[in-house]
Amino acid sequence: MERRYQQGIYEADACRCELSSLPDDAARICFLKRHRRKLLTSLHEAQKRLSCIDYMLYELEQKQKECGADET
Repeated sequence: MERRYQQGIYEADACRCELSSLPDDAARICFLKRHRRKLLTSLHEAQKRLSCIDYMLYELEQKQKECGADET
């Protein structure tokens, strides 16, 4: 967890550094929009993986309930 936190700080610093090196506000806006799209894509990919895990958990829990009901 600490590593991810440090990585996030590094990425934010790198983003700020690159942002400040751009020539004007129009270039900064383009950079920020591209970066936002990239982050949003990563977020959606993570959401898909979470949905798969949630579904596997649901299936396993349903299976446990069915097995428990058969034993009584």
